[in-house]
Amino acid sequence: MMGVSRITVRKALQILGEAGVIETRKGKGSFVAVDASELAPASMDLKKYCESFVQATQARLLLEPAIARQAAQTATPEELEQLRKNVHTALPVDHFHDVLVEMAHNPLVTDWIQQSHRLETDPTLSALIPPARQRSMSPQLEAQHQKIYEAIRDHKSEHAYFYMKEHLEFVLESYQEYFAMFY
Repeated sequence: MMGVSRITVRKALQILGEAGVIETRKGKGSFVAVDASELAPASMDLKKYCESFVQATQARLLLEPAIARQAAQTATPEELEQLRKNVHTALPVDHFHDVLVEMAHNPLVTDWIQQSHRLETDPTLSALIPPARQRSMSPQLEAQHQKIYEAIRDHKSEHAYFYMKEHLEFVLESYQEYFAMFY
C-alpha cells in the first residue's frame, strides 16, 4: 500500500523496537511504547547533546587508542585481570573503558575521560534506548572489547591501538545514525 517492501517494514520495526519506540508482541502486533512528547522534550537541548556526544567521542578517538597502546606495553597481571573481567560488562554500565583509562596511571587523563563520558550521557534521552544498550549491538561491542583486551594481554601495542580506534569509530558511527534517525 505504501510502496515499501516487507523486508523494509520488518527492518524498520526491528530498529524501532530496539530503540524502545515500539513494543512487539508475538501474535498481537506492534504497539507504540513512548509518548511523542518524550522523544523531544527540548529540541535545543537534544541538538546540543547530540553535538556534545559527537565531539566527546571524537576527542576520545584521539586519546583512548594511545592509552590502549600504552596499556599493552605496561599492564600488570592484576590490571589485565580487571580488564578481562569487564570485557562482557552488562550494559548500561560499561566499565571496560574506565578500567583501561585507569591503566594509564595518570589522574589528569582519567578525569578528562570521565568528563568526556559525562558529555556522552544525558538523562533527557531516557525515552529511547541508545545504541550501546540495544541487544543487537551488545555482542558487537563485547567482541570489540575482547579484541582490544587480547591485544593488550598479548602485548601487541599497535593492534591494541588499531582495535580501540576501530571500536570508537564504530560507536561514533552508530550514534550518528541513531541521532539522524530519531533526533
